Amino acid sequence: MSAIVQMNNKPFVQWKGQTFDQIHSIVRKNDLSNYSLIGDRSKFKAQPLKLYRREIVTQDVKICNPRTSLKVDIMNQPNGTINNSSSLNQNGLANIKEDGVANNSCATYENCSVVTSAEENARRRVRSSGMIKKKYDSSRNSDNYYTTSKQYLDSRGLTFEKNQYNYIRMGDSASKPGSSLASGNLYASHGLTYCKKYFISEASSFQYIWIDNTTVTVDIPIGHYYLSEINDLLKLKMIEKNHFYMKNQFGTSNFAYSNNDAMTFLLNISYNNDTGLIELQTFRTDNIIHSIETYTIPADATWTRPNNSGTKFPQFIIQNNNIQMAFGISNGNYPVSQTANTGVLFQTFNSQTEPGLKPRYKKLYYKPNNPQFATQGAVSSSDLVTRKRYNTITDSAASFRNALGQSVSNALAYGVPANGYTLKDKIGYPIKKTPTFNKYNEEMLKCDVRTLKNAI
Repeated sequence: MSAIVQMNNKPFVQWKGQTFDQIHSIVRKNDLSNYSLIGDRSKFKAQPLKLYRREIVTQDVKICNPRTSLKVDIMNQPNGTINNSSSLNQNGLANIKEDGVANNSCATYENCSVVTSAEENARRRVRSSGMIKKKYDSSRNSDNYYTTSKQYLDSRGLTFEKNQYNYIRMGDSASKPGSSLASGNLYASHGLTYCKKYFISEASSFQYIWIDNTTVTVDIPIGHYYLSEINDLLKLKMIEKNHFYMKNQFGTSNFAYSNNDAMTFLLNISYNNDTGLIELQTFRTDNIIHSIETYTIPADATWTRPNNSGTKFPQFIIQNNNIQMAFGISNGNYPVSQTANTGVLFQTFNSQTEPGLKPRYKKLYYKPNNPQFATQGAVSSSDLVTRKRYNTITDSAASFRNALGQSVSNALAYGVPANGYTLKDKIGYPIKKTPTFNKYNEEMLKCDVRTLKNAI
């Protein structure tokens, strides 16, 4: 047949692991031919019944017995089968039973780790009654194992609940989320984020050169880091060395640096979401950009403000250590000198390779198909009616604003300044006066109302 269909014969699949023979019992009739009575007492004993019974095969089955059969229930019952691994004469129905020892050497923990042992894993599940042992993942600041898909998606910020609201990170914040104008906006999911941190395996550092040619080292201990945490180490070192400007310090706190918005740093480490690269940002300083009227220097600073002709850029120094892989930038000075390219306000230096450090938020492109309701899909009829009512009131107020002024639209719309409804509401209602004429001349007199019921 194989020659006809032009196919090779299928090879025999060999048994895996170790096996041994198992002899099954059969149903046979009691044989009384070899039964002999010896002695007087044996004559009074009952002889074996001439019936069929099941017994282990100890003799050859010479004749074809229609009751020679095999059942799974008999194999499962005690003494239903026996192991006959040494006998060469296999009587009855011989079954091959697998020993259960696999050829894989890593199936047990004797040769490999306990993690690969199916036996040890089964014991652990039985002992714990299904409850897992919590393992903390320091790189994500969360658990290392999740029992449901919901927990897994929630840890990575991919659930529907975390993506219903928009928190803009980059783009035009004035554009409506989900519209065509906001197609290039980048948002972040709300709630806690468990983004993976970059692990720095050994103590590393990078340096910067301030405008007074002072070289400062920023130490980075061993641990897991986000890019923002490395940037915080840089800012803390600059605060320690008084390498910053203070812009119109305000506030009631006695601590001079209590308001971080008042501090202006000339060095920054940022992440470009468009390119996925790290940017080393350095800003120009001189006596015009950071003037004496607007910016001041810390009182205990050892450096001085550059003059008009002394425009400078502070420098980053990337050393030959693990920080190169973290930033994706080769070792060197950025910029090459403090007076290079002084015609621009700031300079940026991007990573040459993919950096290890990442931001601590999950990027989200917020593009719902129903941006008017800020949701994905249809909404209920009550939400639609509420939106229609709101739009009708707002549109009516806008039409009245042009014709009758802001005071009329205020009574019809939401969220407009409370300028008063009419002019009478602003200055009050005057008291009524009755005009009277003298009968002797044409003079008109204004008589005040004397009763309360006619006052208004």
